[in-house]
Amino acid sequence: MSNASLNNVDGTAGASEDERVEQVLAIVREVLSKPGIGADDEVMDHGGTSLSIVRILAESSHALKLDINPRDLGGTVTARNLARAAR
Repeated sequence: MSNASLNNVDGTAGASEDERVEQVLAIVREVLSKPGIGADDEVMDHGGTSLSIVRILAESSHALKLDINPRDLGGTVTARNLARAAR
């Protein structure tokens, strides 16, 4: 994950929900190579695979220090759902 994509974010402590969504969305866009994907777009509808979801979760954990349990997503993987499921 490039620092430019994350706007040099080193975690989400103190980040608002909207900021966290944008941070996760930057990761989703980079992993999928889809700069136009939106926060509420389903990852699988834009070429995402189970492997790309694992990469998104790993990048979110590493770059943003988010702990996301895939079971908390309710079967819909969007940047907004990922950010909301973060602990």
